[in-house]
Amino acid sequence: MRTHVISSRLLYVFMLGLMISLAACGQGNNPQATNSTPNTSAVTPTPALDVYGTPITIPKSAPQRIVSLAPSISEILAALNLQSHVVGVDAFTNYPASMASIKKVSSSTGFNVESIVALKPDLVLSSGGLSNKYDTQLTRLGLQVIDLPAPDFAQTLDQITLVGRLTHTETVAQPLVKQLQQQITQIHNTIKGTAATKALLEVDNSTPGKPYVFGGGSFGDEMAQYANITNIFHGNKTNGGYPQVNDEAVIAANPQYVILTEDLLYGGQPLAAYKRANWGNIAAIKSHHVYHINSDIMQRPGPRIVQGLRCLAQIVHPDKFSEKLPDYCAASA
Repeated sequence: MRTHVISSRLLYVFMLGLMISLAACGQGNNPQATNSTPNTSAVTPTPALDVYGTPITIPKSAPQRIVSLAPSISEILAALNLQSHVVGVDAFTNYPASMASIKKVSSSTGFNVESIVALKPDLVLSSGGLSNKYDTQLTRLGLQVIDLPAPDFAQTLDQITLVGRLTHTETVAQPLVKQLQQQITQIHNTIKGTAATKALLEVDNSTPGKPYVFGGGSFGDEMAQYANITNIFHGNKTNGGYPQVNDEAVIAANPQYVILTEDLLYGGQPLAAYKRANWGNIAAIKSHHVYHINSDIMQRPGPRIVQGLRCLAQIVHPDKFSEKLPDYCAASA
């Protein structure tokens, strides 16, 4: 009998998804995918408040020793060319290589306060309350800790701008955000007029027959909407937007595409998906439309969200793209 094991990466995803879900309480549901132009710049800018609703104080001078407690923050710092000023990162930071090689200050079980303090950072950045058990302790030890709210897809560019302000790199952040917005608009224009396509967006299949999926309100679900994809579990918002479903529900929904975003170790192998019991009559299986996408580019609210969007859009609307599917779509990091 196979023992059910959820990857440590999935545990991180659940934590982040839950924080996003809690932050969204009281807001109206997002409509499913439409052909209206996704304009992130039209969204109200992220207020200068931390995850606890406390006003954020922008450092008077540029931080020289930064610790990142979230992989999305690490990727933003790298995009702002701040690698040389980052002295510590969380255990899940794996991209880019220059950040992955920096001293780790956490493990799958939590953060190492002593290790963080020993690095003498003048700024500690986190996101979505991932370090909420440690934020107060670190602050009492004299460190400036800023735990940013977990952004949704549309707010990600606002967060990049905010990190630019916090690190005094606005001159880098502003053109980066402009470029990312242009790329999002270009992808939208490329797939404009296409029909919405039903897809299963799988997160983990450690327990065969009972996969975890992207549900309503999850980062992957939002990205699917921008790619004009109808997530078959958009209406299921349990488990912070990452519900565990069963094969019967997948079969009944009959997706036209199956998108696997988990590691190969946890079910992310397209060839194996074709052999799953009772899946033979699913439209995606019959038409050989099963694909694997790197989970990081579909989960992390940072500069690579455009890559995730591009992969989803091109997989489901291949006739709209003249270039081959980018290698980063299935890359492991």
